[in-house]
Formats: sequence, C-alpha cells, structure tokens
Amino acid sequence: MSSPSTAAASRRATIVLFGLLAVTAGIYWPGLYGAFVFDDSTFIVTNARLHVQTLRLGDWVLAAMSFPSGAHQGRWLGMLSFALNHYFTGLDPFWLKLSNLAIHLLNGWLVYRLVRATLALRDACVPEARRSRVDGAVVAALLAGLWLVLTINLTAVLYVSQRLESLSNTFVLLGLGGYVRARIRHLTGSGGSAALWLSLALCTGIGVLVKESAVLLPLYAACVEFALARGRARDGRPARDVRLLFALVLGLPLVAGSIWLLTWVGGETSYARPFTAIERLMTEARVLVDYVYWTLVPQPEQLTLYHDDVVVSRGLLDPPSTLACGAALVAALVAAVALRGRRPLFALGVLWFFAGHALTGTVVPLMLVMEHRNYFPSIGLLVAIASFVVESPATRVRPRAIVLVFACLFAFQAFSTWMRAQEWSDPLRLALSEASKRPGSSAAQYELGRTLLYSRRAGETQPMTEQGFEVLERGARIPASDILHEQLLIVMHAELGRPIEPRWWDSILHKLQTRPPTTADIGGIDALFRCEARGPCPRDYGRLKAIFDAAVAWPSTDGVLLTMHGAFAEHALGDLALAERQYRAALARAPGEPLTHANLIRLLAREGRLDEARAQLARLRRLNHFGSIDSMVQDLAGVIESAPPAPAAAPAGGADAATAAAAG
Repeated sequence: MSSPSTAAASRRATIVLFGLLAVTAGIYWPGLYGAFVFDDSTFIVTNARLHVQTLRLGDWVLAAMSFPSGAHQGRWLGMLSFALNHYFTGLDPFWLKLSNLAIHLLNGWLVYRLVRATLALRDACVPEARRSRVDGAVVAALLAGLWLVLTINLTAVLYVSQRLESLSNTFVLLGLGGYVRARIRHLTGSGGSAALWLSLALCTGIGVLVKESAVLLPLYAACVEFALARGRARDGRPARDVRLLFALVLGLPLVAGSIWLLTWVGGETSYARPFTAIERLMTEARVLVDYVYWTLVPQPEQLTLYHDDVVVSRGLLDPPSTLACGAALVAALVAAVALRGRRPLFALGVLWFFAGHALTGTVVPLMLVMEHRNYFPSIGLLVAIASFVVESPATRVRPRAIVLVFACLFAFQAFSTWMRAQEWSDPLRLALSEASKRPGSSAAQYELGRTLLYSRRAGETQPMTEQGFEVLERGARIPASDILHEQLLIVMHAELGRPIEPRWWDSILHKLQTRPPTTADIGGIDALFRCEARGPCPRDYGRLKAIFDAAVAWPSTDGVLLTMHGAFAEHALGDLALAERQYRAALARAPGEPLTHANLIRLLAREGRLDEARAQLARLRRLNHFGSIDSMVQDLAGVIESAPPAPAAAPAGGADAATAAAAG
C-alpha cells in the first residue's frame, strides 16, 4: 500500500472494488424476494397514476407527478423511475428491489471515485512532507466496499420507496466527485471554474427532481473547501470565482430556505407532530449519536424499519442522555475545526456527517428517525475513520494490519447485512422480527397484525386471523398509537361478518380528540369511509361524522383530509355547503391537486352553478401538462354540459304570482 498511484495500482484497486461489488450483490440477493413494506403501498402499490401501461406522454407526466403528498415537490424523476419499472415488470417487488440494488452498486462505484479524488485533492493542498504515503486508489476501493455493506444502509436498497434517497444521492455523488476533480484542475492551473459551476448546478438541479435532499450537494462541496482547499487559488490567494460560486449556489438558497422555514415550521401547512421544533432539535442530538453507533457497530435488535417509539426529549435532562449527546456532538464539531490543519480528512468526514443531517436532523418536522437518512453521512464517518490511516506518518502504516482490520470490519458488516436481508426475504419473518424488536412501535405491531391476517402456517389452509386480531388489540393500546389498529379490526370484522365492537370506534374518536391526526390516521379514516360507502361495513355515518369532526378540528388540517371530509359531507351527509368549503380549503393548501379540483367541479355542476364550474375547469386545464389529465378534463367537461342549470330565482311576490303571470 506504500507504492505510488500508478496505472498498475489503479487496476488493482478496480479489481478489488469489483470483487466487493459482487459480494455486495450476493449479500443483498435474498432480500430481493421480499414484499412491499410500509410506505410502498401508498407510494407504489395503490398509486394508480404510477401504473403506466402505454407510451402516451400524458400518462408518463401524470406518473412523474404522482407522489402522494402535496407537501413535497420536485420528486418527479424518482416517481418516473418507479413508473418505468411498472411499465416493464408490473408490480413485482423483485424487479423494483433489483433496480434499487443496481443503483446502490453504482453509488458504490461513485463513492470510490469520490474518495479517490478527495485523497488526491488532499495531497495537492498539503505540503510535500505531509502528503499521503498510502495507495489512495486501494484505500478508496476498500472504503467504498465497506460502505456498500454497511448494515444501516439496507433500507435504502430493500425498502423500495427509499430509491428516492439512493437515486438522489447518485447525482450528489456525481456532482461532488466532479467538483473535487475540477477543483484539482483549478488548483493546478489546468482548468477554470466552469466545471465547478457545472458539477454543482447541474447535479443539484437533477438530484432535487428525485428528492429534496440533493439540495445539500453545495454544502458538501463547501465542506471540501473548508477542510481541504480553503477557498484558495493556485497562488495561495483567495479564489474569487470559487467564493462567488458558493455565494450563489449555497448562500442565496440558504437565506431563501431559512426564510421559507420560518414561515412554514409550526404553521398551518406544517406537519402535525407531537413535539415542538425545540424538542425535535434536542431529540435529534440523541438520534445522531445513535446513527453513529448503528453505522459503526450495528446491532440486530436496534436496526429496524420502525422507529416511531423513540422517546422525545422534553428538556436537556429529560431524558439525561440529551445533554450528554448534545455535548458529544459539539465536541466532535469543535475537534473537526481544530484539527483541520493537521487532519483535514478527519475534519471533512465529520463535517460531511453533520451536513448530511442538516435537513432531516434539525427543526424540519419530519419523523424523528429513519435509517436511510444516514446514506450519505455514513460516507463521512468512514472518511473520518480512514483519516487515521491516510494522515498517519508512514512509519505507523502497517499494510498487513490495515488489511486485517478492514477484513474484520467488512466481514462483520457483511454478515450483519446478510442476516438482515434474510429477514427481509419473507414478509412474515420480517413482521415478526420488527415487532419483537419494537414492542412499543405502533407501526411495527400494526404490520405484524396485518401480515398475520393474510398468512398461513405451513400445512394449514386458514390464515392466522385470531393471532392477527390479538396483535391489533394490543397495538391499539400502545401510548400515542395511531388508529390503524382499530380501523383494521373494524374492516376485517365487517368482511368476516363478525360483530364490530363499539369500543373500537370510541378509541378512534378519543385518539383524534386528544392529538392532531397523523398521516397514518388520515389513511385509516379514508379506509373507514370507503368501507362504509362501498361495503361491507354497516353504514354508521353518525360515528364517522364524529371522527371527521374531531380530525378536522385541529388547525393544521391536511389537504387530503379536507378533500376526504368534503367528499363525506357531499355524498354521505348531503351537506353541499360544507363540502364546498372543505374542497376550497383543500385547494388553498394544495392548489395543484387535480382530484380536489374535480370534486369541486362536480359539486358545482350538481348544483347547476355551471359558470362557476366552467371557471374551475379552466383552472384545472392549466394543470393538464402535456395532456396528463386529458381524460379527466374531458369527463368533467361532459358533466358540465349535461348538467341542468340552476332554476331561476322566483320574482318578488312568490310562486303564486309567478304562476298567475304565466297563466295570464
């Protein structure tokens, strides 16, 4: 490992990397035979707009815009990739997961390219006496191989919906690697700043079309500048073109984003969460420390798809670990800044870790813990660890010892990931494992109950219905659990012709009266509405009305819930005035949702308010990008044309006077 970076060394590193890529594919292969999980149902399985079967441009545009939440914008490319999978292979999860694995392997190659370029930039920025004496190509290959099998990154591969995370990071890695290589040319005088601009602007622009997390690319590049290049030109003076670049691609968006966050976080259109922004920030201090631990020392009982049972920090000493974790994070940042002169790679790795959590680990009111959020930050952790080899004096570098340590780390991570992939290969095995790891997780217990309802023991013909009901009953009693447990109990008992317990309805109502509805709650309400409207649930609109009233009473009412409430008021209660108010309130929150426009147009036509319906249809036409909703627009136009106009108002004097005038 002490030989210079030559063509032979590069070939050797490439062989090593391709071997590690093959091992990674073998480790993940069992998990490809698993089923859809969690948000996959909403994002992919039941998302009809994503199920493209033609080459009609409008269908593909509609699929690209089909992400089922108006709160997120710019995920068109990611949704388009799911539609492409469906076009060729349908809804078979194997092919969707295989595509995710291919993206992960590609990202492993890009990590190799990024780390190798970063090591070269480090050598170009430090004095000759302190340059690396190890083979940068081989170090990059080993580090990329270790990253590929990190157990914490499994959900970014086998959890189909998290392609949005891995694919957005494909463009992040492309852009960051391109920036580092362009920066080397910029420092050596063999290239200008155009490539720097292109790498950041183009890859950030494309990446955010997959997921918003790609917006962090300029911040990652700024970390490279701070730790390595220091914003200098070839002659050591400040590089004005580089500083201008970051002022425009990082400074301006940072200011604009901060202003937007101030207007959104905690506002009516923000997510309803059982914690404040400050409580979330304190909780994330503990979560970030957990991410470090789970990345470097994965424990099977701690790594799971569900983390909704995490305890919220209500104060610096509630729980006490909040203060300790916060102090540890501050110490890590201080150390990174203090050591950037002697150990710039260590500083860079630490800064990349923190930068990777700048969106999801601060005040934005997302769910508190998701393992896939560590997909890029885990690269920073590995770079920080590798710095103790790369930045150590040559006399301390023992190639055999380094290879042995790498082999042990790789074997440990690879075995842990393989074991977890085995769990993911079977839906029932996964549900049992996740529920045993997280007995206090509402989501994990619901998934186990739901899976048991449709699973059979070997040799038996009937599903484990009673066991599923028992799990759902227990899950409904978990503190802060959502209403999906009771909802599924009601629907399944209706389907089986069994009596429905009134206490399930009472439990749903109590939960919605005491806290804002979650996304899962809204899905549960929708399922109850559909079950009563279309069967087999007995129509009990009184109970359902109380549930809707409780849910929409909270100030941060979701646009989807408002639309649903409007449909309930229109079709179940016959309260057209309430339905119109809710449709319009939903459009105020999500003006780009075609289905809400359609509901309002049908209501206006039903009332004979045809001019208003035509005006609303004109607004809907503006959303018909490339003919994506042609059929909807044509259908609504037909509804308007066939609807009778509202009867003219009777003249003064009442109906008798009008009748007499007509007779005369």
